[in-house]
Amino acid sequence: MKVTQEVIEMFEFLNNLRESGRTNMFGAAPFLVDGFGIDKREANKVTQAWMSNFTEDGYDHLLDTEI
Repeated sequence: MKVTQEVIEMFEFLNNLRESGRTNMFGAAPFLVDGFGIDKREANKVTQAWMSNFTEDGYDHLLDTEI
């Protein structure tokens, strides 16, 4: 997956979701579907990529890379 500005926005959304405690992060994909209008398969990919690259310091260093 290529990291675009939209992916970074989704990662930040997932950070906020995690901090809110609203859901177990393994169940985060439907929140991406609702919030970003992507399909479930893509939402699962983004969630898995976020879990593999989680940081509280931001994701700009990943911009335009393949993860």
